[in-house]
Amino acid sequence: MSELIEHSGTITQITEKKIIVRIISISMCASCHAKGACNMNDSKEKNIEVKLSNTSDYKIGQEVVVCMEQKMGTKAVLLGFFFPFLVLIISAILSNKFIFPNNESLTALTSIFSVSVYYLIIYMLREKIEKEFHFRIK
Repeated sequence: MSELIEHSGTITQITEKKIIVRIISISMCASCHAKGACNMNDSKEKNIEVKLSNTSDYKIGQEVVVCMEQKMGTKAVLLGFFFPFLVLIISAILSNKFIFPNNESLTALTSIFSVSVYYLIIYMLREKIEKEFHFRIK
């Protein structure tokens, strides 16, 4: 079995087919011995939706561990950060070379527009993408 990404959390809401778990996401800075010197505090509360067929075994306020396969986390980083970065760079290069030579302002606007279109496509495909990301309660 592949490695799992795990987070402890508390159940905040239960419906017929899903459970909402609140986790506290802490960056690597939290474990650094010098975190007080740079004033970094990157802890955030996040709500994770876990789809289950039977939610009767759980109660609001119960502590649980939510997990996801590591490859799904990698896929999320690719979709959310790496591919938009590639779109930005490639559109800037192509725009500057072929569409708006020597006009950096229009090149920048074209690149930003390209990334906006990318995220719009991701938003329109959100239901299909959501089906691929499965959280489980361990």
